[in-house]
Amino acid sequence: MRNKIVYFIALIFTLVSCGEKEPSAELVNLEIRNTEVTAAAGSQFVSVEAVGDWTLQIEGNPDWAELSRTSGSGSSATIILEYAENVAPEDRTLALVLSGGGGSLRADFKQLGKRMGAQTGLNPDKVASWLELPATQDGDGRYFFTHNMSVGKYYGRNYSFYLDTDAKISVWVAYPLNKGLIGTGSRTNEWGLDPKVPRQYQPVIYSGFKGGYERGHQLPSADRYGANVSTFYGTNMTPQRGELNENAWASLEGMVRDWSYQFDTLYVVTGADINGSKDFATDNDGKKITVPVGYFKALLGYKRSGTIGITGTTGGYTAIGFYFKHQYYDDSEIMEQAITIDALEKKTGFDFFVNLPSAITDKLAEKVESTKDSWWY
Repeated sequence: MRNKIVYFIALIFTLVSCGEKEPSAELVNLEIRNTEVTAAAGSQFVSVEAVGDWTLQIEGNPDWAELSRTSGSGSSATIILEYAENVAPEDRTLALVLSGGGGSLRADFKQLGKRMGAQTGLNPDKVASWLELPATQDGDGRYFFTHNMSVGKYYGRNYSFYLDTDAKISVWVAYPLNKGLIGTGSRTNEWGLDPKVPRQYQPVIYSGFKGGYERGHQLPSADRYGANVSTFYGTNMTPQRGELNENAWASLEGMVRDWSYQFDTLYVVTGADINGSKDFATDNDGKKITVPVGYFKALLGYKRSGTIGITGTTGGYTAIGFYFKHQYYDDSEIMEQAITIDALEKKTGFDFFVNLPSAITDKLAEKVESTKDSWWY
């Protein structure tokens, strides 16, 4: 009897050892670049980091999504997740599962429903009450969106933009700025599409604009090293002449960063004036993209200690505006373009910093927006 038991155990061992081995892998990370997208069809990059053999599957194998690759071996891989248009008003979700070595990692993905109908395919965000935001009124071809980011211990808003679907550019981009929000890293040059906006409403400029225009950032790349890829979305780009983009405009962007280091927070609105524009550039899809006639910045600085300019008498705030025609300027002319926020509002038609009165009263907000504080010079 004992011999039979020994033989049985040996037979089981032999069968197991001769069978197919489980993949051996150390799973490091699974990440989807954007975990929530609009109802429009599109694609997302999926990053896999593992040591050894691995497999990647869509849980449940939905018929509206597929992966460009489902297995591999090595330290890292970039895979494309493609998804069809969601024609239903309800959101839908899926999960990616990375397996190997007896373990697994999971990443969830959501595609929003087409709540605004087939006319636009847009799902704008609810307008918040952040200090950097100008007044907005969705409709008439303009829609509000915002992106979040994670930088160090911070998770929150990255930047917001006001998209003009006829011009196919954002007429302004608004964001908070300080050293911590800039983060660390380098310029990525990953020109891409904004996942919140259907392709037909934003510039597609992987190989640049046609017509002699550069890809001009509104939120500068150097203002968001901690979330740099998002600064290369089409919604953050306009067709800009190099004579402005590479000279005074770039210098002003550097000045804004330097100023932000001195404030607790600098609230920035960068915008493109398209009023009366008759010029167009062409994107990689052949779409006509409106060329701005000018560019502007509205800056609102907050210093709690009240030690900068008029901040000691205004609850900690001071502001200034800039307007540049779409042409060359020498660096020595930059401060000549400085104007009050009130003057910039009259010139552009936008109502800036509409949430400031609730922070410091109407009277003090009026003082901030009507004063060209000498501190900036």
